[in-house]
Amino acid sequence: MRITNKVMQNNSLRNINNNKVLQDDLNTQLATGKKIARPSDDPVVAIRALRLRTDVSQVNQYYEKNIPDAKSWLALTESSIQTTISVVKDIVEQCEKGSSDQLTTSDRQTIIDSLKALRDEIYKTGDSDYAGRYVFTGYRTDTSLSFREVTSKQYTVTENFDLDDLQEMPYLQVKDLMSITETNYDTVTAEENDIQEIKYYRFRLAYDNLDDTVPTLTYRKDGSNYATQPTVETDRETAYLNAANDPDALYIIPETGELVMGKNIYEDINSSKEKMHITYSKTNWAAEDLRPEHYFYCESPDEKGNLIKYNPDYLTNENASPDQEVSYQVGFDQAVQVNTYASDIYKHDIGRDVDEITDLAEKLNKAEELSEKLSGMLKEPNKYPDASGNLAAEADAAKKAVTFLKDELQKRFSNYITKSQGYMDNANTELTKVGNRSKRITLAENRLAEQQVTFKTLQSENEDVDATEAAVQLSSASVSYEAALMATGKMIQTTLLNYL
Repeated sequence: MRITNKVMQNNSLRNINNNKVLQDDLNTQLATGKKIARPSDDPVVAIRALRLRTDVSQVNQYYEKNIPDAKSWLALTESSIQTTISVVKDIVEQCEKGSSDQLTTSDRQTIIDSLKALRDEIYKTGDSDYAGRYVFTGYRTDTSLSFREVTSKQYTVTENFDLDDLQEMPYLQVKDLMSITETNYDTVTAEENDIQEIKYYRFRLAYDNLDDTVPTLTYRKDGSNYATQPTVETDRETAYLNAANDPDALYIIPETGELVMGKNIYEDINSSKEKMHITYSKTNWAAEDLRPEHYFYCESPDEKGNLIKYNPDYLTNENASPDQEVSYQVGFDQAVQVNTYASDIYKHDIGRDVDEITDLAEKLNKAEELSEKLSGMLKEPNKYPDASGNLAAEADAAKKAVTFLKDELQKRFSNYITKSQGYMDNANTELTKVGNRSKRITLAENRLAEQQVTFKTLQSENEDVDATEAAVQLSSASVSYEAALMATGKMIQTTLLNYL
């Protein structure tokens, strides 16, 4: 085969260019620290690099973002629950003071004011938020647990009950006693026999000051669902008396939020042994009232008049609270719930019990005031003659009413102590759950820290170039390049004529 100068030149240039390409690749590796600059350099390394980078990115997301967010959420939840437990302990302390029979009117008022403040503090704690998201409100993290101000918005609420919620309650019948004044004492008749404690049965709803609309009570009767509509009664004493005397009576008292009933209704419900529910309406909400959409099935129109239905599964769900789990992904196929449900800690009964104790304390204060007034009038026969004996009988009746009310208030305080212990038990249970979740996250964090190191090591071994080896190869390529230039320069000086 004939070898010409042109062939030798082309071969030399091609080999020199290949050497130059190798130098360029080695320079790029040293500059970037990576084995390849483009997938075509080594498809196997490129594919493995993409997979490892995905793994590292996921681990970084879990380790550097999700876990810190989850830990912060749980830390705030834990702090809020601990605050709630502390406040409930203060409530127990105040109730222990209130259960004494040696309290003055001023002492009782101080205790009542303290209970109101503590109740409000509990509900405010329930409005704790993390980064603008309320931590106890399930999926509705943009909606506060309670109303922040007086609000007018109609809700139709369906509230579940069981037999534990059905209570037998005492009520002190005083007839005309509390209407006695300095001017009518000799015409009003009130005796000790008029002061009687009567019993009635009731469900206490989650809210008071309801709309004057007829609610619906639904329960099981004779093996099938039975619905009935109570009579709306605005005078609570009338409702209590009728429920005590009429076994078939069924009343709703909008002011107090009570469904009171006679013995026959009670026995019907008691024999059903199943959950029942009451549907009622409420429009006027006070500040610190708990929002019903976080607890019950309810319906309410939005600003455009469209009817919004909240928690449709509430009626069929055995749990009292809507199941709205907020979870953080803290690992590959591993999620941890971070939220705690308000209904497990922040009960309506906390505030409702304080309201009833307040109401009873006010009745006792009035009875004591009347008793003191009548006793004082008896000491001034010239000013308040008692020829008929009415005044003396009225004074005895007032003393009897005070005794009954004091005894009942002490029972209420004692009962509230027991219920507060139950609230603390619930809160401690949820606190334990939060601690368990925090422990799981800590374990996941430790595991992810190890995985992060492992994946980054694998990524480095796959992608990063050995700088020493690359430098030696570059130096060798440079020497070869220089030698090739010198040899080619001498070679192309010789022509075909030199061989002839």
